[in-house]
Amino acid sequence: MTDSKKILSLEPHGADTFVGESPAYEWGRIYGGLVIAQALRAAMYTVDVEGHRAHSLHAYFILGGDPNEPVRYEVDRLRNGRSFSTRRVLARQSGGAILNLSCSFQRDEDGPDVSTSTFPTDVKSPENSRKIDWGLGLDARLEHESTSPARHRVWARFTDTIGDSHDDHYAALAYLSDTNPMDAVVNAHPAQSLLNGKSDEANWDDIYMAASLDHAVWFHRAVRADEWLLFDLSPHQIKGTRGLATGDVFTESGELVATVAQEGLVRLRDKTS
Repeated sequence: MTDSKKILSLEPHGADTFVGESPAYEWGRIYGGLVIAQALRAAMYTVDVEGHRAHSLHAYFILGGDPNEPVRYEVDRLRNGRSFSTRRVLARQSGGAILNLSCSFQRDEDGPDVSTSTFPTDVKSPENSRKIDWGLGLDARLEHESTSPARHRVWARFTDTIGDSHDDHYAALAYLSDTNPMDAVVNAHPAQSLLNGKSDEANWDDIYMAASLDHAVWFHRAVRADEWLLFDLSPHQIKGTRGLATGDVFTESGELVATVAQEGLVRLRDKTS
């Protein structure tokens, strides 16, 4: 099984319960976006009202996941309506709950289509952006980062063709949505000057201890996550050890497909220890 297939595949394990596996991540714990994507996919399996598609998710990270152990996803069917379905998903491992996710699904309705978010005018193509070594069946490129104003833009896509299922592409987008919110937060951090303009992972980890706390995605329209998507994020506030970033997700042609928000923990590492 390829990494991307493993990310999007779950096995039934009883009533409204599913089990997912994780690729091996070099940092030793499960990437948060994977647990979000699999929890959303588990919820999707329980939505049997025709035409209901995900429009939002809200998740709290509880504990870091162990990639050597399967994750159990328990789905609670909170609401089944004609227009909306609502689900709650608890992701567990042997050490306890690692993520709590709520998500909502809506039947398509006719209405206006207005976007006030604008595609960056100075954006570089993925081919002219710096490749980030993500692996795991993904291709990610750092397109832009700055500290004044603080901003972080990344192109990302699945390298494998996902297929035509809307649900798979929404889950894949949820996976990709955790690639750079914390980078946007630390771009505004006073300690950013300690990196001396070198934002590679080794320098980043020497300065900061960071972890995602909660995460939200609003899906605006159908998307293909195996084509390039631009994640354009900006930080809004750092207070104490918590920071918040929000941003937009665009297709390569400039169409807005989603909005992302994340709050995370940022602590400076103690250099005296």
